Amino acid sequence: MFTIDEKEYDETKLSDEGKIAFNNVTVLFNEKTKLIHRLENNKILSKHYSEVLKKNLLNGKKKK
Repeated sequence: MFTIDEKEYDETKLSDEGKIAFNNVTVLFNEKTKLIHRLENNKILSKHYSEVLKKNLLNGKKKK
């Protein structure tokens, strides 16, 4: 079962073309979800490494 426009449908009752389209939409949705997670992870890591870099730059100034 899947929902479009607040209506539920049975994917087993789709034509072959409809089943292919349903599968493609499912694959694309899953890829989008993975990309969103990767982007969030990238943001977190970028922030972390920027903070490490800033800390190292400050430490370098103290040594001079």
